[in-house]
Amino acid sequence: MNLFKRTRYILGLLLTILSCFNTAFAQTSYPVMATMQINPPYSLYLNDYAAPDLQRMQVHLLLKDIAVTNYKCRLRIKIEGFGITLQSKPAFYTVPVVLQGGEMQTLSGTDLAVYLNPQNLLIQGMDTKAFGRQGAKLPEGIYRFSVEVLDYTRNIVVSNQGNAVVSTFLSYPPIINLPMANSKVDAMEPQNLVFQWVPRHTASFNAAFNVAYKFRMVELIPANRDPNDALRTTRPVYETMTAQTILIYGPGEPMLTPGKNYAVQIQAIEADGKDMFINDGFSEAVRFTYGEKCGVPADVIAAVAGKHELKLTWAPGVSQQAFTIRYREAGDHPSQWYEENSYLPQYTITGLKAGKKYEYQVNAQCMWGYGDYSTIQSFNMPDENLEKGDFVCGKVVTEKENTNQKGLEQLKEGDIITAGDFKVSIKRAEGANGSFSGTGKIKVPYLDMVTLPVVFKNISVNTDKKMYAGVIELQRENIEDVTKDMNEALDNYLDNITDIVTKIDTAGLKAIDAAAMLSDLEKMKGWDELDNATLEKLGEIGTKLQELQQLKEDQQLTPEEKQTKAKQVAEQLKKLSEQAKDMLRQALDEVKKLLGLFRRGVKELRQEYTDEKIDSLRKDFDEKYNKAKEFIDKHNSQLGFKISDETDNSVTKVVDVTESALKTLPDVIAAFQSAQQKLDLATIVKILDNSKSEQDEKKVVDMLKIKDQPFSAFISNALKISKEEEILPDVKTSILNWVNEVLEKIH
Repeated sequence: MNLFKRTRYILGLLLTILSCFNTAFAQTSYPVMATMQINPPYSLYLNDYAAPDLQRMQVHLLLKDIAVTNYKCRLRIKIEGFGITLQSKPAFYTVPVVLQGGEMQTLSGTDLAVYLNPQNLLIQGMDTKAFGRQGAKLPEGIYRFSVEVLDYTRNIVVSNQGNAVVSTFLSYPPIINLPMANSKVDAMEPQNLVFQWVPRHTASFNAAFNVAYKFRMVELIPANRDPNDALRTTRPVYETMTAQTILIYGPGEPMLTPGKNYAVQIQAIEADGKDMFINDGFSEAVRFTYGEKCGVPADVIAAVAGKHELKLTWAPGVSQQAFTIRYREAGDHPSQWYEENSYLPQYTITGLKAGKKYEYQVNAQCMWGYGDYSTIQSFNMPDENLEKGDFVCGKVVTEKENTNQKGLEQLKEGDIITAGDFKVSIKRAEGANGSFSGTGKIKVPYLDMVTLPVVFKNISVNTDKKMYAGVIELQRENIEDVTKDMNEALDNYLDNITDIVTKIDTAGLKAIDAAAMLSDLEKMKGWDELDNATLEKLGEIGTKLQELQQLKEDQQLTPEEKQTKAKQVAEQLKKLSEQAKDMLRQALDEVKKLLGLFRRGVKELRQEYTDEKIDSLRKDFDEKYNKAKEFIDKHNSQLGFKISDETDNSVTKVVDVTESALKTLPDVIAAFQSAQQKLDLATIVKILDNSKSEQDEKKVVDMLKIKDQPFSAFISNALKISKEEEILPDVKTSILNWVNEVLEKIH
């Protein structure tokens, strides 16, 4: 039965009962006329009807004979329900009620308290002790309250029976309609969450009670925990009382965690603590999810950026605005975590120790909070000689490492494969089922971690993304075109910035896609051909573009303020872009100058290492090689090493030579190694002279040092006070030193 039908039924029943009472008692005439009035809300507690000042229950008495004064009488109260009767005891003591003829007297509150005291009532149909323990609380139902006046001395009825019928049913608890059960609530910044509920006692006779609401919210741990159990046993995240049917959960309340599950419950409470509601006023528990947890960055990749630097890159997710990188030195007793912040999906960790193993993780920050860290990954930094670590030159891959020969189904752009101890970043790939051809980039440790373009054809890659067959070679074609295209793209980008910022206004600000420009800028900053000064200037441009993006999203500024600030940032951007263009032109001029000196140095060295001299060195090498091989073949069982039979016109190697065996080598082996070193040096000089790649030459120039200073810095300073002919010997010495360093790392 719904609430409307229930109310209609109760009202009809009340009218029927009242009409019967009026008919039955209208025929008898008494000296005193008594009427009873009970005002809503109708309580289940007797003491509510006798509460002072509320006048919920009133008895009106009229002594009809005006000639009578100071008439003493008493009352008899009777309460009747279904199977329950409460009636005044006939002999309990109370002070008399004194009536004056012709005057209406009203009794209420404390006047009636003695008659409603359970100790003065005869109770039938209920457990008297339980009734007292519950605070004189009646069961739910419909009750007829009646009153009669008795002569105080003779104890006879001297009035009619005054009646009132009340309905005392518990009210239903509220229903929560916001948030909806099992829904997902958007996480906002700042925090702003609306809870709303609908009261269900307002249509009953009890609507006049002063009702408040107790709000309680708990976090569900684990996420699938029963909300009713959590609300009964868990310490609340937030709890408060309110008289309203809406609660705004703002930034001043405890912060909720995006992605977490919560449960809320509303309890309707009568102000004096009376039990007026079903289920003690508790609503149903409502479970909801607060926003989405900020995702974990994907594809976290580490690459050596220098002997003491490690560059981390990752794929950002939607809504991820900032990132936290943490790293530590690994081991049985790892060091503490060190944290760094980045607004870009990459970060270079500096100051790492050579030869040490490091662990690292990345997490992301969305508008509504941080997500979880990525899984812990580790990386072994190369040692000082680049003989150990995750990027090592010349390490032989064992058969055990290549046991997995199950072909990878697909290789795509951005994938990282391992070839020996080298990480290859794929730019383009064709093929399937383990056999692929394409291009990529590789970092070479013994060239001080420079990045080189590579090409591969029909290599075999297993499901672990490791190459187990095939060859990856340096790509030497069109490198000059790549550099030319890069310079043109960067120049056009800077021109575009200059063009945009000269026309900026409020409308123009909305049209600028600063986020896309930042994305393009980050791609350009990844070009290895750019010098450090230009990279720093591009970083400043990126900072200003971020300011421009934040300015677009700032809702607290007026359009006029936005326009003023936008013009200020625009002027700064214009200045920075012009500086970057000048620096780029200066860098290109400097590179041309350095390459010119480098080529002159190589040309002069080539004159010293003529083809005739190289032939002579090869004959000397062959002679020393044959003597060493003869010696080794004779003493192989004692020495335990061998010399490679594979020789070519470039560099030959000694492999599998143990340190203990080297100590036993006689002069013949030392002579062979000396001949090999001389031939290798002459061969590399010949290769450098024959090179036509400006890009390869620039990479070598970047490695050169003169008197422990970077080649470019030393030459720039020297050219101011000297002629090229005067510093050319230093250039030649630097080239030879670099060649020897490379040979030492190779051998």
